[in-house]
Amino acid sequence: MKGDLTQPMLNVAVEIYKRQPSRNVFFSPFSIVAALSMILPGTRGDTAKQIAATLHIQEDTHKAFSQLLKSLQRYARDITLKIATRIYALESLKPLDDFCAFLKDCYSTSIESVDFGDDAVRREINAWVEQVTNGKIKDLLLPGAVSCSTVLILVNAVYFKGAWRKSFEECDTTSMDFHTTSSTTKVVKMMFRNGCFKMAYNKELKANALQLPYSGNAAFMIVLLPDNIDGLKFLQERVTPQNLSFTLRVMKMKEDVDLYLPKFKVEQTMELKKVLMDLGVKDLFECSADLTGITERSGVRFSDVVHKAFVDVNEEGTEAAAATSMVMTDSLPIAGDEPKVFKVDHPFMFLIMAGDVVLFVGSLSDPE
Repeated sequence: MKGDLTQPMLNVAVEIYKRQPSRNVFFSPFSIVAALSMILPGTRGDTAKQIAATLHIQEDTHKAFSQLLKSLQRYARDITLKIATRIYALESLKPLDDFCAFLKDCYSTSIESVDFGDDAVRREINAWVEQVTNGKIKDLLLPGAVSCSTVLILVNAVYFKGAWRKSFEECDTTSMDFHTTSSTTKVVKMMFRNGCFKMAYNKELKANALQLPYSGNAAFMIVLLPDNIDGLKFLQERVTPQNLSFTLRVMKMKEDVDLYLPKFKVEQTMELKKVLMDLGVKDLFECSADLTGITERSGVRFSDVVHKAFVDVNEEGTEAAAATSMVMTDSLPIAGDEPKVFKVDHPFMFLIMAGDVVLFVGSLSDPE
């Protein structure tokens, strides 16, 4: 699995992140890539080429996803990672046997035949997503998202809950200023703890990076803190899969860091059709879509991709969820005797990773 998923995840993470105008951002590149990867074998011609080229999806990606889905039991007892997928098809669609076999073998899922003319189907999908994400993602599909013209819906949901390897003590959480801009501040609940952390400095991004591990060390959060209060915009413009990967690669263990991290929650809903089309995935949403690997029925295309994600970071750890619906430089110098202060008191970028797989990406500019 190692390496197979890194490029698709980083590519999606960076390219979508750079296109987000909102101040608070949170989404799951894993969920998005999983959804697109699942339909790739059902596409043909330019439709398939566009997805593969844009997301750097390779033939062994499906095997890597399959291995990851089957290895969840290897994660530490204190970490919960649930990944589930369902595909709903119009009763008359009649999906091809080869595509159904692929879904079963690689993703342990199947296609359910439904009547999209009944709004109960939309409510059923929303209820399933809510259940998989422990109630964190509600109403993924809004009224009107499913109609008589709908022929195919793919839903992928991801839920993650991780306890920090060493939790923050609630008694150390205090009210502090968070600089939303260079001229405005907001009082937030700021957590604190001292410890050893892997760190790096990226000159190109003008940002410090710190790795905060979850229990078991299988997963961790990366915090990218710009040098300047208003530096997040610069980081967002300059970040690339290459310099982000380099930052992760050169992180080294440092001792005695005083870490200040705000408690925060972020929830975001994205309509990804325009973003994916800007990235080069165009035919999937046009009349020219070639989905003949899914069904012999002509004229089938996807109308949109809806993605909703939620994250809650507190003293105990992190709770995050996401659902995607497709409706057819050098390290820092070694610290001396004095602890290095890493105070996250202005806008920053963060990632939640499992090994080399980017599960979630976000940024916080205005804490709730």
